[in-house]
Amino acid sequence: MKILIPFSIGIIIAYLLYSTVGWWGFLIIFPWIGFSISFGMHIQSRLSKDKPGFGRRITLLMIMPLLLLFVPIVNHENFQLEGVFLFILSGFIGKGVIHYAVAKLFGPLIWGRGFCGWACWTAAVLEWLPIEKGEKIPSNLKHLRWIALIISLALPIILVFFLNYNVFENYLYKMEMTWMFIGNGIYYAIAIPLAFILKDRRAFCKVVCPVSLVMKPTSALSLIKVKPSGKECIKCGKCSDICPMDIDVMFYISQGKKVRNTECILCGECRTVCPIGAIK
Repeated sequence: MKILIPFSIGIIIAYLLYSTVGWWGFLIIFPWIGFSISFGMHIQSRLSKDKPGFGRRITLLMIMPLLLLFVPIVNHENFQLEGVFLFILSGFIGKGVIHYAVAKLFGPLIWGRGFCGWACWTAAVLEWLPIEKGEKIPSNLKHLRWIALIISLALPIILVFFLNYNVFENYLYKMEMTWMFIGNGIYYAIAIPLAFILKDRRAFCKVVCPVSLVMKPTSALSLIKVKPSGKECIKCGKCSDICPMDIDVMFYISQGKKVRNTECILCGECRTVCPIGAIK
């Protein structure tokens, strides 16, 4: 029954948003996201320890065309951070703003950075790259994300307040989709080579992605976290070794604590490889 929870949540969110905003697309987007997550969880439960994360990667591929192609093309929307902030500065609440509110601001209060692990369209490509993970990425490189965040927020501010850019005449339903594809093109152009250079599929998430910083404050308060199951940890370290976000999972579990690191993307791979089921 737990596998059906994401699908059920997707249906509830869809009808709540549809009844509030009135856009039919919500009735497709959220049920499909929920179904994709439930389907991925089902696959993962069948494969067990043979292929950790395989079901989740299937989910990422299923959701990717929905958010990267369907919504931008059907509704001329831009879901990138700079596009959403451009709307906020103009006082316009578009569907991109709703996406951010649900997936990256208030949603993380419940499921943390689960979006990064199960629905991110950038990760949908990165997770399938033929790369064998190398050494952990140095902590000082992770501070570069702040530069990306500043650029993403500064661009709309400069356009609106210094260049008098008219969002309603020049951007809304005209240039949004173009911005979306150009922005994602830049992300992929950086993320794929960086993954090979640093020998880490998630290098972009740790070093460049500004959205990860946006999600961190509410993720720290999330209800759903990786936690001990009650069985005593044998400190084999397999959970920490497999973590795609370089979290020392064993440190938390061995002390009987929840994993409170805001880098956690709820991928569940630590749970899968634990030989005694010490992780819940």
